[in-house]
Amino acid sequence: MTDLNKALSLVPQIREAHEEAERCQRSSHTRALEYAIKAGDALTLAKEAVGHGAFGIWRQQNLPHIPQTTASLYMRLAEHKEKFRDGQISNTVATLSAQGKLSLRAAAALLPKRPQTAAQIAAANARTAAKAAEKKTNEGIAKEYLKPLAVDELMIFLRQLFDVEYLSKLAQAALRRV
Repeated sequence: MTDLNKALSLVPQIREAHEEAERCQRSSHTRALEYAIKAGDALTLAKEAVGHGAFGIWRQQNLPHIPQTTASLYMRLAEHKEKFRDGQISNTVATLSAQGKLSLRAAAALLPKRPQTAAQIAAANARTAAKAAEKKTNEGIAKEYLKPLAVDELMIFLRQLFDVEYLSKLAQAALRRV
């Protein structure tokens, strides 16, 4: 059996496990995690068969009803399935799962975080810097401008700022420019 045929033969198994996991999640059934792990195992085998780079396209073509985030969730749960079975994560996980109170995403949140690549770290740093730049409001700019001013100059500036005549003159000057 070729690798592509092997991956295609897993489609019914993946589809069935996904549908059961969703059904169990909706009805708070205790076996949602079990079916998600089953789907994750099959998805991992399919990914190995078609190759990492082609897996996204293969999944879209053969399993369009399973979003990429859900497929990733299933594979991550399957990767760490022994931690759920052996109670390595928490003694309460088995209890919560048995009571139907442990969602699949909550279970995934209990897993160890994946190490980030240098590109992911750089992108996160860039997002942080962009957010910091966005926060630089007029107030921040005013504070930077006012820092070097002496107290006397600051008091003059504030008096002028709240002086109605001064504000009126500024408004008139602005209107003349328009």
